[in-house]
This record gives sequence, C-alpha cells and structure tokens, in this order.
Amino acid sequence: MDNETCDLAIIGSGLTGLSAAIAAYCKNPDIMIKLFGIPFDSNTAKKGEIENIPGISKVVGVDFIQQLVEQVQSLNIEFVHDKITSEHVEGIPHEDISSEIKQDFPILDITNEMVKTISKSEKGFNIVTEQQSIETKTVIISTGLPELKHTIKGEDEFVNKGVSHCSVCDGALFRGRRVAIIGTGNIVARGALFLHKYCRKITLLCPNDDLGCDKRFLRKLNASPNIKIKNNIDLDSIEIYGNQTVEGLKYQEKSEIKELSINGVFIELKDKPDLSILGDLNIEETEEGFIKTQANNSSNLQGLFAAGTVRGEMDYIPILMGDGYKTGIYAINYLETNKND
Repeated sequence: MDNETCDLAIIGSGLTGLSAAIAAYCKNPDIMIKLFGIPFDSNTAKKGEIENIPGISKVVGVDFIQQLVEQVQSLNIEFVHDKITSEHVEGIPHEDISSEIKQDFPILDITNEMVKTISKSEKGFNIVTEQQSIETKTVIISTGLPELKHTIKGEDEFVNKGVSHCSVCDGALFRGRRVAIIGTGNIVARGALFLHKYCRKITLLCPNDDLGCDKRFLRKLNASPNIKIKNNIDLDSIEIYGNQTVEGLKYQEKSEIKELSINGVFIELKDKPDLSILGDLNIEETEEGFIKTQANNSSNLQGLFAAGTVRGEMDYIPILMGDGYKTGIYAINYLETNKND
C-alpha cells in the first residue's frame, strides 16, 4: 500500500466537497488537496432538474456535478501550467500539457477512492483507502447523508427487480408503467416530478403529515394528473410483493389495508450521517447524530472540519455550495495559522 501526504483531505466529493476544494485552491493554490469519494455517486448527481441555483435557470444534477469536476480539473491544470512556466517552460497552452507532467504536480486531486478509516497521526490524520494510506494535516468531512435501506418489507428481495433507490437513475426504465415512490422532502418531490415524464401513474407514499417539500414543488405535484400523494403512511406497513419482479405493494392508510398494482418502487429515504470511518476519534455529535461544529465549521478535533448535511445543514444546493466553500476557506486559514506546528 502506497504512503502519500497532502495538506488537506476532503472526504466526500459531491457538491459540498467540490465547492470546498475550489475555495481552498483559490485561497492558497500551493496547498496539496485530495478529494475522496465518487462525484457521480453523490446525492446531487442523482437529482433531476435543479432550478434554485442563482444565475442558472435549470440544470440536471449529474450535469452540474460534471461542470464542477471539470472546474476542479481545470484548476489543477492552471497550477501545472504556472509551475512549468516558473521553470522556464513557456508558451505551452493548457491543452498541450502532457498527462505525465500533470501527474508530477497533482495539487488538486480527485482520487475516486472511498475512505475506509480516518485516525489520528503525528502530523494530523491518517486516511486509509483500499489503494493507499495518506497522511494529511487537515480534514473536511462532507459525506452527506446516506440512503436509508433495508427498511421496507420486500425491498431487499426485489432490488434491481423493480426496486430502486434512485428515481433519476432508473426512472426511464419504467416508461409507461405504474410506480410508487417513498420518502419526504424536496428529494422525493423532485423524483416524482422526474418520473412524471416517463411513468403512467406515480403514487407518492409519505410517512409524515405533509410532504415537507417547497411549495413550488407541491404545486407542481398537485397539478400533475398522474401523481397522487398519500401522507401519514406507516413505513412498517408497506410490503412489496411479486414473483420474478415487483407486481404490487400493500400499505396501511389509517386503519385500512390498501393495495397498489405497480411495476416499480423507488425508495428515496435518507438516513442519519454514517460516521463509522471516524472510528475511535470521539468526534462530538448533536442529539440528531450530526457532526457538532463551531462557527467556523470546525469540530472538537483540532484540524477536522465538517460541511453540508453531515453537520445538519439544510439540504438546498446553494446553501450546501456556500457551506462547502466557506469550510474550504476556514480549513486553509487553519493550515496557514498552524503551518509551523
């Protein structure tokens, strides 16, 4: 296993982590930054059309992540170009810099690797992936909220046989079919509106008194003749059934057992943050299970910061971008203040 070093490790390379990386690089382009995680497996990449980013009228989630990834990559190329120019190799346009030269100066690196553990080390923290072990001075945790799985009867039995955890990823496979989508908030509202374009009928099963989404989404849902919302559905009462594939779903509404004849079920539930990679670091958590942070998004562990929904921030893309961006700046401030330690 290779042993490498970096100044700042960002765990989670979705919207928040990429924003933190951009901010950290702009604040100090001499800092070595590594991002861990798979950008296109992030929550934002699985969203449908996004319409609440100031300055961008509409963009699909996966396309927006692609733009951020390309921006990060272009910043690394900018650094490489500046580096080789300072070494008297002038007149080379960015696109002509060879991949070998780029690899010599990986100042801003998206590793596409998942982190297994984070532990304290003499220099700060030790990060272990399946491929390498890395020493870093500072860490930003931006892993978001994982999908809540294994909660619905029949879910595990019919995964990839009609059960999906991503309506945007798999919705087009159910063109002309009847489906159900389970969840709350904007994520399930976006999912239902995405499915609206493909599916014959969508039944939205919400476990709460109301869907809890923005009113703009709710108006669109209510105006869609092929979407029906059912609130106060006990998740424990839901049962998916079928033979080879999904054929239907049972649920309890008030005191009555009801049944849907459907071909697909999209389970869009979110869990509490998964902090298992932090091992025995004894990081402080809120009562709800989020990382507890100070005004500068630092945790109780010196050099470890948190950004986005993992610290309980609201799940709105502009807010998550801003939270990631300011955390990137705070992390660089910390590094510059403690550079002689």
